[in-house]
Amino acid sequence: MKKILFIIAAALMVIGCQQKNAKVDVKAESERLFANLEAAYDPELTTDELGYMVEQTMDSVYMLLKANMGAPYSDSLFLDVYNYLTVEQQDELMAVMPEEMKQSEVMAPLFKALQAKNATAPGKPYIDFTALTPNGEEISLSDLVGKTDYVLVDFWASWCGPCRRLIPVLKEMYMSHPKGHLQIFSCSLDQDEAAWRKALDEEQMPWIQVREDDEHGGAGLYGVQFIPHTVLIDKEGNIVGTNLDEAELETILLGE
Repeated sequence: MKKILFIIAAALMVIGCQQKNAKVDVKAESERLFANLEAAYDPELTTDELGYMVEQTMDSVYMLLKANMGAPYSDSLFLDVYNYLTVEQQDELMAVMPEEMKQSEVMAPLFKALQAKNATAPGKPYIDFTALTPNGEEISLSDLVGKTDYVLVDFWASWCGPCRRLIPVLKEMYMSHPKGHLQIFSCSLDQDEAAWRKALDEEQMPWIQVREDDEHGGAGLYGVQFIPHTVLIDKEGNIVGTNLDEAELETILLGE
């Protein structure tokens, strides 16, 4: 099985390399790549083997786009695979994208979000923003950073199932650490204020709650495209990680 996977991956990479030399039919070539992936699927494949096949296919799609960005269908393909590309690949494709395409109605928000994501990547200083508490008072992220060892910003919404399932995990984490070690700053993207308040009553989260509106919030500044979206900030104001899983968070919080 591994030999078959190697042959498939090698074939996909060869196709990708050939695309650097001449313009091709992007739609037809991408359909061929995905058809190869589908044909190679086997229910006996392990998760790692399947992941490897998908990764190799996406690498070939990336090379196809890099060599042909601006060609017909390249914008549609880019949008289709955007969330499967690494941030580095997204950056490189945006760099070779014609300016007219980059500023299009569909692509401009992605370009803006990617710039925000890069500006708030791990190792970068946090970006301050202000949002509203349930009492209608303004509170800023800068009011919290430096007061505890870590601040976890959690962008969420009442209608987001994964966000609601994350809350018990955050509760356990929050309660397991001594006061002054971890603060959580939950920023809701709810447009329906009543739904947000109902969720607060149901969840009873013992940390700071705020909500974005047209004049307040930070989701755009942090390039949030999906929620939950979390950002861990240390006492010095540096971003330690984004969208870390529970084990990664605990490792950092425990200083391991």
